[in-house]
Amino acid sequence: MTKIREWDYEGSVTSILTSRIRDLNLTKPVILDDVTTIREAAQQMRARRIDSVLVSREGAHGIVTSADIRDALALSALSVDTPIYEIASWNLVTASSDELLFKALLLMTKRGVNRLVVGTSENVIATLGLTELLSYLTNHASLSIQRIHQATSVEELAEAVLHQSHWVNSLFSKGMQVRYIGRLVRELDRHIYVKLARLISTPEVLEHLCVLVLGSEGRGEQIVKTDQDNALIVDEMLPAVEMEHFRHAFTAALLQLGYPPCPGNVMMSNPIWGCGVRAFQTRLSGWIENPTPDNLMHLAICYDARAVAGDAKLFRAIRDYLMASLPADPVFYAHFAMPVLNFKTPIGIFKRFIVEKGTKQGQIDLKRGGIFPIVHGARSLALEQRLRDPNTIRRIRGLIRKGVLEESLGNDLIDAFDFMYGLRIRSRLRNQEQGKAGNDHLLLSSLGRLDREKLRDCFEIVDRFKQLLTHHFRLRSLQ
Repeated sequence: MTKIREWDYEGSVTSILTSRIRDLNLTKPVILDDVTTIREAAQQMRARRIDSVLVSREGAHGIVTSADIRDALALSALSVDTPIYEIASWNLVTASSDELLFKALLLMTKRGVNRLVVGTSENVIATLGLTELLSYLTNHASLSIQRIHQATSVEELAEAVLHQSHWVNSLFSKGMQVRYIGRLVRELDRHIYVKLARLISTPEVLEHLCVLVLGSEGRGEQIVKTDQDNALIVDEMLPAVEMEHFRHAFTAALLQLGYPPCPGNVMMSNPIWGCGVRAFQTRLSGWIENPTPDNLMHLAICYDARAVAGDAKLFRAIRDYLMASLPADPVFYAHFAMPVLNFKTPIGIFKRFIVEKGTKQGQIDLKRGGIFPIVHGARSLALEQRLRDPNTIRRIRGLIRKGVLEESLGNDLIDAFDFMYGLRIRSRLRNQEQGKAGNDHLLLSSLGRLDREKLRDCFEIVDRFKQLLTHHFRLRSLQ
């Protein structure tokens, strides 16, 4: 029996799914009087390093978050002397301390909140934030992080990566929502990249470079490993020979870990994606000043970047340069957004599905037909607004806050994205189990009636979003 089989995948998952809120080391919440001002509440939150407080008023409790304060000041233009009860949310979502963590996560998802009150609205024991919950899930019960940290070679790290894959698949099969699995995978992958960088290099070298992940991995949306999408930025102090060694050694090691090469060669072993800060900035300028389809694709890939190892200041220098270099010309953003119309939504008259012919008879390309328009549409609007978070769902929420998207359409897009991404992952996992090559095509006949209706609704939402994008960017004028 191999080491991998000795590890208890199901035990790890079962332990997580049977853990309860009381198993977390939650602290008592900060409860303020209703006469407390916004200024005083903000001072309390800053001093205590917390992002929310409770408000007591006439025997009941409300909640005020840092986002509530920001919106009150920036969007509603309220005075800092306004009592916080005026901006508090009083319809608290509560859960018992005996509630299963998994159900607590589902409750947050269903109610669209990032924080639960443990207890009742009259008798508050603690509050539980989404960040705390996901952190617990990431680090709990013999998860891959411990094995990643203990690895002393690329071979041992590969075993830890395989363990992670099995564990994530089990979570998905047991019904955890895709966006939360994505956040767990993002954190686990960050540990993998940090460990790998340390295995192939030295602390002295790592001080002068930054490893970026791009594309779906940069957005935190890659659950099943598809291919490598990464880049390397180095400062002027790192010798060229060290950079070359790291670029090729890192790419080769990722292959050992089971990360396939990128068909488009978007990997740091490609000099385009592995260079110094100044060279990368020059490249960004070239892509912006000469917005060909290929250059805009490179820009989109770069806009989805996230730093995972090394000195993050190098990445921030690149990101800040990109934001400062973006033009005001709306035609630029129209050309950037244009690919959302490249693929027809696979639904036609009378809401009938349009399936493919030939070797893919009866299948639908979920990525091109549904997921890509949401991802790239949100990315296009976010770039225009200079939003910095690469994640699609958080981009949509940012666009709602800025008034670029109506809340109803934004929430519909999030629901559609979640559902279609779940179908895509399920299809890929099924193909893996059957030894088939992974692709984004879904056999329509494999869906039950309810899922088919949900998918039909998703495609209608995608079409509505395309219509908005066409009007917003005036895409018809480019056709």
